[in-house]
Amino acid sequence: MRVLILHMRFHPDLTGTGPLVTNLATDLVKLGDEVTVVASMPHYGRKEVDDSYRGGIIRRENFEGVDLLRTFVYVPPNHGGFHRSLNYLSYTFMSVVAGAFAGQYDVILCVNPPITIGFSGWLVHLVRFTPMVLNIQDIWPDCIMIVNQLRNPVLIRVFKYLETFLYRVAARVTVLSPGMQANLEAKGVNSDKISIIPNWADVAFIRPVAKENPFRAAHNLNGRFVVQFAGNIGFNAMLENVLDAAQLLQNDARILFQIIGEGNAKPALVAKAESMGLANVSFLPTQPKADLPQMLGSADLSLVTLNRHLGQLNVPSKTYSIMASARPVLAAVPQDSEIASIVRKADCGVWSPPENPQAMAATIRELVDQRQRLETYGTNGREYVVRQNSRPQIVKRHRQLLAEVAQVE
Repeated sequence: MRVLILHMRFHPDLTGTGPLVTNLATDLVKLGDEVTVVASMPHYGRKEVDDSYRGGIIRRENFEGVDLLRTFVYVPPNHGGFHRSLNYLSYTFMSVVAGAFAGQYDVILCVNPPITIGFSGWLVHLVRFTPMVLNIQDIWPDCIMIVNQLRNPVLIRVFKYLETFLYRVAARVTVLSPGMQANLEAKGVNSDKISIIPNWADVAFIRPVAKENPFRAAHNLNGRFVVQFAGNIGFNAMLENVLDAAQLLQNDARILFQIIGEGNAKPALVAKAESMGLANVSFLPTQPKADLPQMLGSADLSLVTLNRHLGQLNVPSKTYSIMASARPVLAAVPQDSEIASIVRKADCGVWSPPENPQAMAATIRELVDQRQRLETYGTNGREYVVRQNSRPQIVKRHRQLLAEVAQVE
């Protein structure tokens, strides 16, 4: 099977869906497929493209058997909506050029967001007469409207039309949860076109490690109760509430909040922490992939946070990695969300009302001295993802769907 994957992020972009797309592409190659990925030049969390990737419009390379096409992309100097729109549009245009002339394919997989990637896939589909599958990680424009990152009424209408159009022209649509499926069905998408395929944890790579490990030592964490958030620092996560919880706990010298990653919301978050004088909060950039097991393992309690209106529309994939590391989850998410459901089913942590710093602080204060309870949560989480969300299991489901759409064996 010949597969074309369109998505902005790919290795070495370590945050968000970059690792997922990288793993899916390389695993499909190992299963015998020919895979081409069209991604942008690496730039996530940076203000410019790395020097090693400058000087070209399209750059072709081989990454572990994947035919990788990296395209020019406009790198936004700040996180304003206008500049981010140019970032998305530049990739949209270049991905069409690269995808249309890169080779022959049996199926196109577009990983959203942004939703404009689906438009790229449709244009390539017109040129190559190849069926297209949409993989929906976040439902746009709903998610960006909820977090107030899309307010222009004209753009809202354009995005809503594009969303409806793409659902209609896609051969299949994959979503992460039943709630996301219900959202699409309410918009008129036939249930026969929708498949639920959750994200995975790489349980072979992310394994339980000793908590007192070199990562802890390197960052002066030994002896502290570490409450860790690691992942994309976007507006969906509402991390300003975590800072408010940290303020409520700043007199407890045992507790340290550690926020790791990059994202559009980070600059304002760092500024707020500084203005609040929070000595119990530290920030780190996205860590190298090789350090992830020790980084996740260094936490006493790992945070998954979500806007209170996004319960059915967003499933933070970092939850599965936390569970794979055998660390307990504090899920400050809507009670009807997929993450809350997983935490209950797996018995891998505790739920706290979203955007409620007082409740979060009270929960953390309660858990600080309950080491055995936290260890049990961690063990339960690891066992759950090994059974339900391991990488080989989920990649196999993606491959079966792609082969069905491509009509190949």
